[in-house]
Amino acid sequence: MTHRASYWKTTAISFAAASLCLAGLAWALSSGLPRVPVGLIGFLLGAGFVTCLLLTCGGLVCLWRDAREAAGKEDLLAGYATRLPTRGLLSRLGFRYMQGSRLRPGDLVQVRPRHEIEATLDARQTMAGLPFMAEMEPFCGGVFQVHRRVGHINDMRNKTGLRRMQDGVTLTGIRCSGSAHDGCQAECQILWKDAWLRRLPDRPRVNATQRPDAPAAVAGQRGDPETGDRTYFCQMTALWEASQPMSPIDVKQHFRPWLYGNIDAARFLIALLTDIFNFVQRLRGGAGYPHMPHYPTKGQTPAADQHFDAGDAVVVRSKDEIARTLVNGRNKGLWFDRDMIRFCGRPAIVRRRVDRIIHEATGKMVVMKTPCLALEGVTATGEFLQLCPQHEYIFWRDIWLARSPMDKRTVIASD
Repeated sequence: MTHRASYWKTTAISFAAASLCLAGLAWALSSGLPRVPVGLIGFLLGAGFVTCLLLTCGGLVCLWRDAREAAGKEDLLAGYATRLPTRGLLSRLGFRYMQGSRLRPGDLVQVRPRHEIEATLDARQTMAGLPFMAEMEPFCGGVFQVHRRVGHINDMRNKTGLRRMQDGVTLTGIRCSGSAHDGCQAECQILWKDAWLRRLPDRPRVNATQRPDAPAAVAGQRGDPETGDRTYFCQMTALWEASQPMSPIDVKQHFRPWLYGNIDAARFLIALLTDIFNFVQRLRGGAGYPHMPHYPTKGQTPAADQHFDAGDAVVVRSKDEIARTLVNGRNKGLWFDRDMIRFCGRPAIVRRRVDRIIHEATGKMVVMKTPCLALEGVTATGEFLQLCPQHEYIFWRDIWLARSPMDKRTVIASD
């Protein structure tokens, strides 16, 4: 396979370069040269050795992941987004205070009463640019578990990439119902400022005291309903104002997901090594991981020959089958991106059909000409966005799915 040959080429070259750096370092230390040039040469060769060694490890990791994919095994990060947070070792031992006051995944929190949250909001009902939406009010007073700490977000409005966010978290199982925004079906994760939450003492996990789909108490913000040209205001449309540019010299930004406790050390290392390998592959024009085949499809993309509804048992088609339905990576305007490849060949249950969502850039309600599907538990991992913690539902076309041998009645009966 061409992409595997590209992986092996980069891995072999980096291993050879690491070996040369190590040999050169050994020669410099035994050469008897003056201390200053030996120190400089040793530093350069040592840095080169570490860099090439990391690249070699990254290549081996990508080869391993590619082999697992070819064997039909689940990707190592596929379940990361939906994995319930676990309390860290210090918390389990009763030393949570040593981690500071900042909320961390696994912490139990109570959403503050509405009047306390109101005191933190400006005239636009925002705190540091982040709106407190009507859909969030029913959760006031509820007890939940912190799912992820949000250190950065993906800018979908201006397409500038990642932006830094301060003092925000997500809570396990809490998503926007869209009830105050004319039934938007995106089901985005709700972001919470630390100031809106009160951390509770460590104790066994409890269930949420409010349902995620609880009805909103008041209407959301919008434009003039008489003209029909409504502009909606929600967290997704306000992420630009609620965030700042990422600093190019901030080395910690690459390690925050692990430092925050969003991801365990093993998965973080796998993602980091994959990212290093992909960076070098892009520089040299090699194949990146994961590999997506390309076929010379032209004209209009094919339409689905079957229709799926909520509750249907499906299997995501192979990436080769899906690639034949794409033109420039899209099917009827919907992207198929590399974060979706990890779910190919996996079974799932259709959560809902989606035909109306609020556009992040315009704030307008978009009614889709071709509805798409959301699948239960199939959410973005953020691996290729520095493990961005926005685990939103991935949208799928009907043509990318096949009906599972287990029909709806069989799945329900087995439950």
